[in-house]
Amino acid sequence: MTNILSFDWEKDDYVRISGMVDENADFSELYKKHHEVLFLDLKGVHRINSSGVRKWVLALDKLKDVELHYINCSFPVVDQLSMVPEFINKKSYVESFDARYVCENDNTTHIFNLVVGFDIQPGLKKYEDGPERFCPNCKNRLEFDHNPDSYLFFLSNLHPKKKAAS
Repeated sequence: MTNILSFDWEKDDYVRISGMVDENADFSELYKKHHEVLFLDLKGVHRINSSGVRKWVLALDKLKDVELHYINCSFPVVDQLSMVPEFINKKSYVESFDARYVCENDNTTHIFNLVVGFDIQPGLKKYEDGPERFCPNCKNRLEFDHNPDSYLFFLSNLHPKKKAAS
């Protein structure tokens, strides 16, 4: 794992961000071009410290007119989404995020990428548990390995995604 924040552009409007979001984070790469919509794949973000949160929020201010889609949010990103309301702006959508489950039968851990609006619905007042998942090895029901009240808190504040025009 690298501590240097890197940007890998898959398409003109789709970037994979990886590394550590800290005081050295430089998000200028995101606003070099004018985007109306930008997809941020955040699976590779492995750590975010308080200085990094500040840098992220400042970058969001510069991107306030861009529709942002957070995809494949890693555990550190989900933690910030739930703790820092400014980590997402009014024109942002969380599309998917990682969740950890444990099988108590065979003592294994499994990570699932949950799709918002499909696997789990946004806008509920309280989340009692993550969506039901089963162990690929023994087929037993898995236990959600997070405190749903805190880990899924960000979902309560999400606004519904706009429907595409037909």
